[in-house]
Amino acid sequence: MNKKLNIIYIHTHDLGRYCQPMGYDIPSPNLMKFSKQGTLFRQCHAASPSCAPSRAALLTGQYPHQNGMMGLPMQGKLGFCLNDYGKHLAGYLRDQGYQTALAGVQHVAEEPLTPKEKVLPYDRFLNHTPSEQQEFIQELTAPAAIDFLLEDHDRPFFLSVGFLDPHRDNRDDPGIFIESQPMHEPEDIVEQSRYCQPWPHMPDNAVTRREMANFKLGVELMDADVGKVLKVLDQPQFRENTLVIFTTDHGAGVCEAKCTLTDRGTGVATIFRGPSDPSFGDAGAFNGGKVVDAMVQHLDFYPTICDLVGGSRPEWLEGKSLVPLVKGETNRLHEAIFSEQTYHDSAEPRPLRAVRTERWKYIRSFKRDQQRGIDRGPAQAWWESLGYAQMEFADEMLFDLAFDPHESGNLAGSPAHQEVLNEMRGRLQRWMESTGDPLADGEIPLPPSLRRLATA
Repeated sequence: MNKKLNIIYIHTHDLGRYCQPMGYDIPSPNLMKFSKQGTLFRQCHAASPSCAPSRAALLTGQYPHQNGMMGLPMQGKLGFCLNDYGKHLAGYLRDQGYQTALAGVQHVAEEPLTPKEKVLPYDRFLNHTPSEQQEFIQELTAPAAIDFLLEDHDRPFFLSVGFLDPHRDNRDDPGIFIESQPMHEPEDIVEQSRYCQPWPHMPDNAVTRREMANFKLGVELMDADVGKVLKVLDQPQFRENTLVIFTTDHGAGVCEAKCTLTDRGTGVATIFRGPSDPSFGDAGAFNGGKVVDAMVQHLDFYPTICDLVGGSRPEWLEGKSLVPLVKGETNRLHEAIFSEQTYHDSAEPRPLRAVRTERWKYIRSFKRDQQRGIDRGPAQAWWESLGYAQMEFADEMLFDLAFDPHESGNLAGSPAHQEVLNEMRGRLQRWMESTGDPLADGEIPLPPSLRRLATA
């Protein structure tokens, strides 16, 4: 292939699968239109249910315990970072002759991006404050991405466009899922909340419906911003030669979703759209309004891109190319997929590992009395009033996804399921050993910031 694809990677915070293309009554018309043009992956999973570890896995093709991002890169608190920023997808594509640019969220390095050896391999930081390595300006993400697209380009480009919505507002109201702009709860939110369903794993009451109504507003705002970028990408000069990827980091930022290894925590909406020019070969297989039910994962994005741009795959990649799946050459890519969490945003470890097959999910906790509920909100507060925080966190969990898709009935203690339990235990242990997971030997590594204090 003589020509090279432009590649646009659009990503959001804490969406999970809760949007219109995934079948939920949450207006997202731009994503719906986009999914009908491309390929929707209904069973895509993140490698971790935590923001930075998930993104780092997608962008390096390695599990968090391999790439070093086992928690958030919070300056002076945890300090997690990539072991090798040269493995970042932007660096790989830059080596392939691409111009690389970032608009908005990156979340795999501390903000500001210092020291210099940890700076991400982007040629341009489009909406960051005066020195290019400072925090981005949220409301300028879409306009900055559009301005970049409309420039004259003399080589192919990789553009990462990261939106905050529908992340829970961290400023003043944990009940609102709007990070992109300072605003108060709309006056009509109570009326809206009367006529919506909460998340499927939550009871239907005024508290949970109100929280969902706020989340829906965050999704609508996110969809509007994504739509601004997609409108430009629908122009012929981009439509014919551009691969566009949309996904999110992990599950919704609500109790018993984000920071859990259930499908609610790792399940992510994912849509690929290929170029219209048939000379780009396999990339065009992502067009046509396809829906794929096979299990895939964020780790599959990197090898897919390698194949589509004609580059060799780095030896460290853990995923598989999506191309044979979308071309109909196979109907299954993975017999099992794996996920993990070691830390989130505090120095309190949350060591969890999981393996999922089409029918079974096995989750193992490597620490007793795990904390419940990471992103606080009204629904969690209501649950806590009923004793949620004191509920037992099992050391092992086994779920039959065919009969228990919400993963609510733990079968680990069932005599009838011991053979399956042992099989899934074995799968998980072998994966941990083969990928160099420190938890395979029972070690919970300290965050870098605490390691530095311990050796000071």
